[in-house]
Amino acid sequence: MKQKLSIILFFTLIFSSPTIAQQLILSGEILFERRENMHKQFSEENSWSEARKKTTPKYKVDVFQLQFNTKQSIYKMHLEDESPAFTWHKMANSNSVLQHLSMQTYEAEKIIYEKSYHLKDSLPKYQWKLENEFRNIAGHNCRKASTIILDSIYIIAFYTDEIPVGGGPESFNGLPGMILGLVVPRINTTYFATKVSSQLIAENLFVLPKTKSKIIPFKDFKAEIGKALKDWGEYASEVIWRGAL
Repeated sequence: MKQKLSIILFFTLIFSSPTIAQQLILSGEILFERRENMHKQFSEENSWSEARKKTTPKYKVDVFQLQFNTKQSIYKMHLEDESPAFTWHKMANSNSVLQHLSMQTYEAEKIIYEKSYHLKDSLPKYQWKLENEFRNIAGHNCRKASTIILDSIYIIAFYTDEIPVGGGPESFNGLPGMILGLVVPRINTTYFATKVSSQLIAENLFVLPKTKSKIIPFKDFKAEIGKALKDWGEYASEVIWRGAL
């Protein structure tokens, strides 16, 4: 009799307590705010840089939409910052990324200045290090993780196991839950979720825009960018970093 009462009490607590029985989100939509510190683009201390800072807003803020289910996700521009001061900033500014989570592959449409590239490759595999730092993002409890990409680019991520889907913005993946926050110090850029909603996403929405771009793997994309910008010095590396996300 005591055992039966214990079982009844257990399930009563599970279904009556929102903290214990919080519903996991397996399909839905996330809005991300991508914030770039544009003044950091003018790192040299000279009169030209100071003049550009005076006419350029400090931050460029774009909103991206991520729709997902347990098998796939589609990430694309939702609301672009159309300030005339940013017309020159066209380095992978409006990437569209389709992650096939169940097959561990991805496709991406990236525009580098005036040329578009259609990437198709295996999902990048990151060596994530989980850390004991936590924060709440868009109403969800998140844990910090970090990794290194392209040998030297430090990445900070915050993921939530309340959304047990191992995806995130751009092509980031591989954590025990959805990435809701991302910090890339090298390019002075952050991505943070501002809204998360649980909803069914129609299968026909998981597609990239149709273009005439040649389909290439990431290594060829990196080689083409490096060749095209070989005379740009360190600035060419920044273009590759942005394109690699």
